[in-house]
Amino acid sequence: MDRRTFRIAVFSAYLIILFRITVFRAGWLENSLFSGTVVWVPFQTIFSYLTKGEIPYFVYLFVGNIVWFVPFGMYLRLRGASVRKTILLTAALSVLIEALQFVFGTGCTELEDVLLNTAGGAIGCACAALYRRLKA
Repeated sequence: MDRRTFRIAVFSAYLIILFRITVFRAGWLENSLFSGTVVWVPFQTIFSYLTKGEIPYFVYLFVGNIVWFVPFGMYLRLRGASVRKTILLTAALSVLIEALQFVFGTGCTELEDVLLNTAGGAIGCACAALYRRLKA
């Protein structure tokens, strides 16, 4: 397997895992369509865990929403996408995931997730730049 094929295979596996943990969770076919909930107030849910003292869940949601999108941003940037395009595509992927969560009732559709996921893509851009500097 050449390097290009390997990179595509790893990126494809990453996307499959990402959609599995965010949308296609166990029992997703059993839910009614369009049964999800929507929270439009940014950080309302995530900070509610903080105020309740549920620090591990707060960290899981806050950090997890960022970390899961770092590879996406890094991959796009290393493949030659501009920073702007990478951030826009990261936001678009996040919106798609949130919309699918609403449609399949597999999660709470939240504006904060889109913001944190997009931040993860931006961090991925920075990681790609750092990687290129260290490689040079």
